[in-house]
Amino acid sequence: MISFEHVTKRYEVAERPAVDDLTIDVPDAMVTILIGPSGSGKSTTMRMVNRLIEPTSGVVRLGGADVRDLDVEDLRRGIGYAIQGVGLFPHWTVHENVGVVPWLLKWPQPKIDARVRDLLDLVGLEPDVYDGKYPDELSGGEAQRVGVARALAADPPVLLMDEPFGAVDPLTRDRLQAEFTKIQQALRKTVVFVTHDIDEALKLGDRIAIMREGRLVQFDKPECVIAYPADDFVSDFVGSERALKRLSLARVAGVASETATNDWAASVPRSATLREALARILETGEREIGVSDESGNIIGSVGLEDVFAHFERPVE
Repeated sequence: MISFEHVTKRYEVAERPAVDDLTIDVPDAMVTILIGPSGSGKSTTMRMVNRLIEPTSGVVRLGGADVRDLDVEDLRRGIGYAIQGVGLFPHWTVHENVGVVPWLLKWPQPKIDARVRDLLDLVGLEPDVYDGKYPDELSGGEAQRVGVARALAADPPVLLMDEPFGAVDPLTRDRLQAEFTKIQQALRKTVVFVTHDIDEALKLGDRIAIMREGRLVQFDKPECVIAYPADDFVSDFVGSERALKRLSLARVAGVASETATNDWAASVPRSATLREALARILETGEREIGVSDESGNIIGSVGLEDVFAHFERPVE
C-alpha cells in the first residue's frame, strides 16, 4: 500500500540529505517501525506519506498513486496520525477531539457519536466517564489513548505514529504498547511507526527499518534484525543483550511440551515470552516449570532445554 521509490529529501542549509535514496515497500496490514538515532531521517520519511514534508526527488506511493497527485486534504483525512504529546485541541471535549475528522468528512451526527463511543471502548476509556472531559482533565496515558482513538476515527486504512508513547512514564508506556497491540490484532491497519527505542520496536513491529544519516541500513523481521544484524552499526544499535531480546520475541506456546502435571513448583502462562519464562526458571532454581492456559490450568511445561533449542533453530 505504501512504497518509497528512490526518495530523497534535501534541505538547503544541511550538508547531507535528511533522507537519501530510500527505496522500501511497507507491507499491508502490518506495523513497520522506522528507527534510528536522532537525525537518521525516520520522522522525515514518515511525514512524506501524508505530505507534511515533500520529497526533493523520488516518489512516495499510496495504493499505487503518487501522493503528490492526490488532493492534500483528502489524503490527510484518509490517514490516521498520532504524535508524541498528542496534540489534542484544549478547548474541545474528548468527544469533539475524537470526532473531528468524521465531522470534517460530514458524517451524520448519530454516526459520529456511535463511532466515538466505540473507539473510547476500544482504547480502554469508559465513554460515559471520558466523553465530556477536556484534555487538561486527563492523565498523560489517557490523553495518549484519546490521540490514538482520534487517529482511528474515520477508520483509515493507514496509520502514521510518530513516537506516540514517548512522553509518558515507563509503566504507562508498557500499558499503551499492550493496548496498541490488541487494537492492531483486531483492526490490522497498515502502520508506519517511528520510535528511537529498540525494545519498543521489537515489541510492536512486524518489520523494522533501521536508518542512519538518512539511509536505510537494514529492513527485516525483528527476529532477523536480532539474529543477523547487517553491520556493526545495527549490532551496536540493537545492544549487547541480543540473546535476551531474541527470547522476548518468542512465546512459550511455541516451544512448550504437552506434559501436563500439577507438580510444578511454578508456572507461566502460555502467552508469556521465553524471556519471562527464563526469568521464572532462574527465580525458582528449577530446570523446568509449568505452562498454564487462560484459566490457570497446567497444560504443559517449559525448561532450559527448550530455551537452548530455540537458539539452535535458524531464524527465517
